Amino acid sequence: MAQYDHSDWQGSTVGTSWMQRAMVKLFRFIPIPLAYACMVPVIPFFMLFDRRGYLASYRFFRKRIGRNPLHAFCSVYANEFRLGQVVVDRFAQYAGRSFELDNEEMPVFTRLSEAEPGFVQLGSHTGNFELVGYMLRSIKKMGTLVYSGETETVMQQRAAMFARTNVEMVPVSDDMSHLFRLNEILRDGGIVSMPGDRVFGSQKTFACPFFGEPAPFPAGPYMLAAQRSVPIVAVFVMKEAVRRYRIFVRQIGEKIDPALPSRVRAEAMAREFAACLEGVVRQYPTQWFNFYDFWK
Repeated sequence: MAQYDHSDWQGSTVGTSWMQRAMVKLFRFIPIPLAYACMVPVIPFFMLFDRRGYLASYRFFRKRIGRNPLHAFCSVYANEFRLGQVVVDRFAQYAGRSFELDNEEMPVFTRLSEAEPGFVQLGSHTGNFELVGYMLRSIKKMGTLVYSGETETVMQQRAAMFARTNVEMVPVSDDMSHLFRLNEILRDGGIVSMPGDRVFGSQKTFACPFFGEPAPFPAGPYMLAAQRSVPIVAVFVMKEAVRRYRIFVRQIGEKIDPALPSRVRAEAMAREFAACLEGVVRQYPTQWFNFYDFWK
């Protein structure tokens, strides 16, 4: 449901569609830890040849997390390894493997799902947000925004997985027709799922405090929720063990005065989301998959 940078390890990095189809078949038999082990000697090549991504990640651990040079270097390796694990887990799920979800905070999501109005669900480039769409079925229709760049194999597998959990993929289109579909889903009391931490070329942003310095967050998701007066829920799905993930659910904007202008409410929600994201990233710093200078 969220799209990662750094080639996502499932686009050009992992290979063509035929290779990905082979991986899906392979994961029906091989142990997941064995697939993890195969990544160990490969990751240094990513660190060596993707200089821009390596430096962005290294500076994050040095400047934002405050680690010494050696610890920051090791953290970059761990960051790359975690991303590889997440992609392996996705292909393992395509192959029918299951994962345990620690979902103690799901009552917040359940309460909103059972209420009449729709709501906006925000993900981020952390952990494995896509897992929610694969494993948790909502009684409401969910429309999840997807971006171009994925292979046909990945899109087919996603469609099959989402079909089981009442999720509709809404591709981003040049004519902006995806916005009409998202509004229809909200109007009908459904859920709109989209990333809350990537601008994707839009000039409409809010400057939000993030790790001690203003960073651009997309205005779109928050303006959509504010204009339609629907709640926002931030969901983070973080890897805890080989077969276990933990879900964090945060309702955004509960204490914001609904009488305020929509743009003011939207910016306040963006700032609140940024604070939630920072808290999760500080807890799981190697699971924030950001490989460019987020603050520019």
